[in-house]
Amino acid sequence: MGIKAIVLNDKSEKGNALFTKMLKWLDNPARQKYNNPEKLLAGSGIQCGQTVLEIGCGSGFFTIPASKILGEEGKLYSIDIHAKAVEETQKKVNELKLKNVVVKKDNAMKSSFEDSMFDLILLYGVVPAPVINMSDISIEIHRLLKPGGNCAIWTMVPFWSPWPALKHVSFEKNKKHNGVFLLRKI
Repeated sequence: MGIKAIVLNDKSEKGNALFTKMLKWLDNPARQKYNNPEKLLAGSGIQCGQTVLEIGCGSGFFTIPASKILGEEGKLYSIDIHAKAVEETQKKVNELKLKNVVVKKDNAMKSSFEDSMFDLILLYGVVPAPVINMSDISIEIHRLLKPGGNCAIWTMVPFWSPWPALKHVSFEKNKKHNGVFLLRKI
């Protein structure tokens, strides 16, 4: 069994242990200093009242500040493919009594959401990854965004760009802001 299968298998004791360690690393307080979530979210153009999809919620690092920006009028759907991530993020949402967040296990490559449902999709710290084909996910993101909606992509990988993977969908490339790639659905 390869590392991908171990990490993504939430029924595997080894996979859960590894994923739990990764979630703790993602929540390290020092990370706030280097990956300021408010600054990075500002780069997405997120606004109060929007309907937003967060792909790969992980530890909830971006979920909580995004929820606060969206306010009571907005709605945040935070998904992850791994049950441990969903469990950890849901725990934080419950502790803070956030009413505008729905956390669920879902596959971002073929999600359960309706077409044109979201104003904004956040893909933060998720790509590039061996488990996500950027060409395939861009097609799904395009399906989920409302016309004129935006996808914001942030990665810690230097020199990486989403542009080569966007050949099959109509996105307008916007200027990078706060290190965040912005794609607008045409």
